[in-house]
Amino acid sequence: MASKKQIKTAIVSNEQAIPINNLKPVHTAKMVHAKVLHSWKQNIQLGGETMEFVLVDENGHKIHATCKKTYIESKGSLLPVGAWRYIRNFHVRPAGGAYRTTNHAYKIVFNPNTNVTRSNFMNDELYLNLVDFQLILSGTLDEKLLIDVLGQVLDCGDVETIQCSGGYQRKKLEFILRDINDSRIPCCIWGNLTDILHSACNQDDGMVTLLLRFAKLGKFRGELQISNSFDASRMIINPEIPEAEAFKDIDNGDDTTLITFESNEESQEDNNKQVNHPGKRGQRDKWLIFPSKTIQEMIAST
Repeated sequence: MASKKQIKTAIVSNEQAIPINNLKPVHTAKMVHAKVLHSWKQNIQLGGETMEFVLVDENGHKIHATCKKTYIESKGSLLPVGAWRYIRNFHVRPAGGAYRTTNHAYKIVFNPNTNVTRSNFMNDELYLNLVDFQLILSGTLDEKLLIDVLGQVLDCGDVETIQCSGGYQRKKLEFILRDINDSRIPCCIWGNLTDILHSACNQDDGMVTLLLRFAKLGKFRGELQISNSFDASRMIINPEIPEAEAFKDIDNGDDTTLITFESNEESQEDNNKQVNHPGKRGQRDKWLIFPSKTIQEMIAST
């Protein structure tokens, strides 16, 4: 005789799942069949600790989901990244916030009656929505929506520790991301991801390809920039996906790519030597990406 839990799972599995793109506030008792693309915990001053999720159905439609601290152990822990689950009995509320992980008008909010059960369905699909660099550079995208970007890491700087308001210190790392068409976008990542990427850029095993999921668009000193939205973003170095394979075919003749440079005068001789070794990897002083000009040349160009 099947246990109550087994019967419950069987009933849920045979129930009709509603497509995520059709979810509306009237569907509180409905069920979705979804894969967990990403999850993280956050603590907001007014809202307290929550566990956040990005879910996707078999058709590639995504929705954000949130679980209060009260239900993290009983419900949130049942949703590991990469797993497919049946989720039913939840609230559907308007999606808001300064930065949104999906373009869905609504989000799923877990409640005491929310039920999460296993699914036998499995796949390795990442359900990427890679954004073209030229579209990013056009400045027409909604900066409130987080995006997926893929590119080759160039001009990787050093990890810096920044003093923030409130006495907090945060690490940051600046670099350039280049696509297969040689379009380039300045990037800056913050937090624990900095050390991971910096370490990868100092290995001697070839170029570094970076997939940054749920990345944030913004401007720094008037210049468009891509950054991580802290834990809401997911970073994958050298992802094994077809889109990344195209970078292996690039004939990289850029001698300035990921070479260690020093900006002080004593190291200038070493800098001149290093440009003769295009295979060497590391960092490059960010100021060296700009051409040198005399004061007279700068005055004449204004």
